[in-house]
Amino acid sequence: MSTTVWSANTSLSVNTIVAPTESKRVAGLFFKVTVAGTTGASEPNWPNTIKETVNGVTSYITVYDTNTTANSNVQYVPLSAVFSDLQPINPSAIIELFILKLVTVLHGSNDGLPPENNETNIYRFHNGSNLNANTDIIWANKRYFRIPIEATGFAYQRGQLPRPKIVVSNAQGNMSTILDAVNKITTGNDLTGATVTRVRTMAKFLDAVNFPNRDENNNPVNPLGTPDPTAEFKRQIFVVDRKSVENREIVEFELAASTDMAGVRAPKRQCTRALFPSIGTFNQ
Repeated sequence: MSTTVWSANTSLSVNTIVAPTESKRVAGLFFKVTVAGTTGASEPNWPNTIKETVNGVTSYITVYDTNTTANSNVQYVPLSAVFSDLQPINPSAIIELFILKLVTVLHGSNDGLPPENNETNIYRFHNGSNLNANTDIIWANKRYFRIPIEATGFAYQRGQLPRPKIVVSNAQGNMSTILDAVNKITTGNDLTGATVTRVRTMAKFLDAVNFPNRDENNNPVNPLGTPDPTAEFKRQIFVVDRKSVENREIVEFELAASTDMAGVRAPKRQCTRALFPSIGTFNQ
């Protein structure tokens, strides 16, 4: 997509992409016109970030370009320098999301993070491969953290249930931190028994807050379609069968379908009096 370099007293239409002049260029950002008008005599002070947090609410920054002679205010929102890679996204592009649900008695809680999700035993992730590669995704008003994930083996074979594998980046130690907390609750558990749900939707159905686009009232807009929190493929639900790899780079989990009981032995976890008070007693 082509861009135009900012110039004074110039008429700009909505969705025009503007690049700051060389002397004003910061952080490699571009700026998209959300309210049409005529630029002012002096170039705006462009921000060096895309979003800001005010009173705990994070939103895209609005830049104002005032022309007092023409009584006009051009408004912009900042775009990443990679905006040209995001624009061609197919509205039907598949967005893959993952929900990790803990069993509180086995795994503890997630300490209520992030607080806006209002959940105490659920982690939500996306792999960043389709949209918003460098930030979180909001789907059905829930935040999914961006973390590199490789998920394979979800296809069903004749007469055999899938046993997928999920490889999660551990470069920042996030997964090891979760596992350490879990193993303090149940020694050696490593998230065994936790539920992993694979959610797939399309870019055109994502919440509008994922996009910098704004309407005439400055409300967020999904430029690819109409947000619909119910529009998703059938969810695939699995349980963590075991942790197969953990090192500084990755953690790998082997999953099993919740109905796949082949080879399962009981009990699958250590039995203690804390969970089973009658252990060690004998009633005649």
